[in-house]
Amino acid sequence: MLLKKDQQWDLWHGDSIVRMAGMPEKCVDFSVFSPPFPSLYAYTSEAADIGNSEDIRHEAKLHLGFFYNQLARIVKTGRVIVVHVAQIPRMKRSGEEGLCDFRGLNIRIAERAGLVFEYDWCVSKNPQSQAIRSHSLELQFAGLERDRARTRGSLPDYLLKFRSPGENAVKIESKEQVQRNDWIKWAEACWPWGDVTETDTLNVAEGRGVDDTKHICPLQLEVIRRLILLYTNPGEIVFSPFAGIGSEGYMALGGKSPKTGRRIVDPRRFYGIELKDEYFNAAQKNLDRAVTQTREESRMLWDMAEVST
Repeated sequence: MLLKKDQQWDLWHGDSIVRMAGMPEKCVDFSVFSPPFPSLYAYTSEAADIGNSEDIRHEAKLHLGFFYNQLARIVKTGRVIVVHVAQIPRMKRSGEEGLCDFRGLNIRIAERAGLVFEYDWCVSKNPQSQAIRSHSLELQFAGLERDRARTRGSLPDYLLKFRSPGENAVKIESKEQVQRNDWIKWAEACWPWGDVTETDTLNVAEGRGVDDTKHICPLQLEVIRRLILLYTNPGEIVFSPFAGIGSEGYMALGGKSPKTGRRIVDPRRFYGIELKDEYFNAAQKNLDRAVTQTREESRMLWDMAEVST
């Protein structure tokens, strides 16, 4: 058993591929995560860290192959995995040009592991803020006015939906979790950046290491909230093999977004894995905060009900 009957969450400190190999088969109800983006973000100095792989065509591809094989083994039959990715600019210092199709790479490797690719949402990004953050000449006015042959639009995020093949034994059909009006908005192929705020994240400062050279990129809490409501029932296990600072677990456990105030009223449970020390410590704090918020919210509702009667 992955979690004890009355256990709300657990977090494993170490390499996700090694840990998943020791997990029971078909023990996870839903998985949502951002895999390390090779050569783009700094995570740890560990050899096992996919983020340290600048050779995307070979080394990173090999790591991802082992990873998806284990992920396909532990997700329950008929259940969903959502992978948050983006296209990666090729390394100019290596003499490369253009973009690496990281989205397509994940799809191909996941399918090879036996998962069924069913859909991908696009989450748009503000081109001005991305130009400032990434220093991309392709997006800046300087590039526009120097040579428009090299210009391009902002790079969106993609939410790749995979399903473990076979019939889902426990249907996800509770109407009170996702209303029809929600689905009218969420079924759109692209979630606009005005609808999903880029800054709707947990506090990244707690996860920074002293030697970090690049920024942290946690997944937006509203994106996580929607996906958990769509693909899980209350009380089921949400799994993140790259837990980071605990964003997926925070929302699954009923934590409230500091930006929007939105939360999941009927909490799920969470199991995560994280390699980096600073992220692991920050995630533990965030998961504890979510549980505390949920208890306080329940106590408040109980008190209000007592007063009304």
